Amino acid sequence: MITVSILGGLGNQMFQYAAAKALANRIGTGVVLDRSAFEGYKLRSFMLDRLQIPECDLVNGGDQMGTPARRYTSFLWRGRVNRLLERVGMKPIAFADGTYVEPNFHFDPAFIEVKPPVSLFGYFQSERYFENITGDVRRYFSPLEPLGLASQAIADAMDRVEIPVSVHIRRGDYVASAETARVHGALGVDYYRKAIGLIERQAKARITLFVFSDDAEAAADLLRFHSGETVEVRGDPDRPWEDMALMARCHHHAIANSSFSWWGAWLNPSSEKIVVAPRAWFSSEELRRRNTCDLYPSRWVLV
Repeated sequence: MITVSILGGLGNQMFQYAAAKALANRIGTGVVLDRSAFEGYKLRSFMLDRLQIPECDLVNGGDQMGTPARRYTSFLWRGRVNRLLERVGMKPIAFADGTYVEPNFHFDPAFIEVKPPVSLFGYFQSERYFENITGDVRRYFSPLEPLGLASQAIADAMDRVEIPVSVHIRRGDYVASAETARVHGALGVDYYRKAIGLIERQAKARITLFVFSDDAEAAADLLRFHSGETVEVRGDPDRPWEDMALMARCHHHAIANSSFSWWGAWLNPSSEKIVVAPRAWFSSEELRRRNTCDLYPSRWVLV
């Protein structure tokens, strides 16, 4: 059995599940989702049960998440300590047998050799972890229920325009939290000017921007340079999976440095899509410590 600890926002939860499911399929075993970390984590809630994930079929009583593997907070604490120990040339703290802890940000080839039973701890932010089940992943990550009225109205609007393009502008904790701002940082107007301009040139047709943001005022200010048609998407913050599904309906994507819009773009199955992503996924300080080479699918364009 593969047990995976789930924590973070919806995008992070999806990466964790996809990696575990791909490993389980390769080995021929099942997946248990450990959501015990949410007991002490109030910033986000568990949301995978809003998607078509077999292990989350609560309607039929298939809740397999009741037995925690280990506390995710222990993984986070040990990870921070080990990074500090590594900087001063000391040996890292060992983890117990039957536990796999993601050793770095980029893809770890040893992951595919992991044997059950095992508990997985990490973020696994790379398509390479689940490239053997991409079709299944797109199916699992479609909404469990039909879109609500507001989201369906946006979907209908997308169907009426020639080329809908999703633009994700994330602010929120990227500017409000000093720690998050230090790690990520919010993207500026230069990135969006270049990203949208590139899509306009390559699309060679009239595009309509569908703007997804947690700060409508900041998004409008950032996009003042754009003279074309723009539609502001006012999604329900309690139903983020609907915004992600709407992103995936667009033809092309200018994403933020966010796992949320990463998935919104990735879930679009079109081989003709243009995805523009920021090369600076983290702040310059963090980029010196994290190798993002495996974060982006090879066909995406970095600016």
